[in-house]
Amino acid sequence: MNARRENQIAWMLLLGVAMSLMGIFVTMMAFGSAMGMKSKSPIFLIALGPLMVVGGIVLAGFGVFSGHRFNRKTANSGVEWLSNCYIVGRYGVNEVGEMVFSDFEELDSPKAKFFVRIKTSGGQDAEYECSKELVSQIGEGMMGNVQVRGRWLGSFTPLPRV
Repeated sequence: MNARRENQIAWMLLLGVAMSLMGIFVTMMAFGSAMGMKSKSPIFLIALGPLMVVGGIVLAGFGVFSGHRFNRKTANSGVEWLSNCYIVGRYGVNEVGEMVFSDFEELDSPKAKFFVRIKTSGGQDAEYECSKELVSQIGEGMMGNVQVRGRWLGSFTPLPRV
């Protein structure tokens, strides 16, 4: 997933939940102060609290919806060729969830997954899952052309450095 988009979705979810919790707190405080006072200022807070709760729920819901839509669009996309990509990093995740940065040959578990992080020629960072054979052939710091489909890295063709 695009790191910038991932960050936006995470902030939407976080702010939506925080806004809802703050709305509940404001509503409770407004009702508490309205019972002991004859002032009209708690009426504004009584109205503001539920609006914050609803706004927070809408913001969090929109974050979930846009994350799901972006993930679905990425998963259903066709084959795409990206040229002049820089390999930022590569790692594997074993069956326990531990990250492994070298000795990929020792990861023989069928549950092991391998990932490559690239920087495209446009400057965007992207992370793709790939096969064990492909991650063994790719080195960090290499430049090349890649073939991707959704979140899967299909091939890497290195470019010679001049």
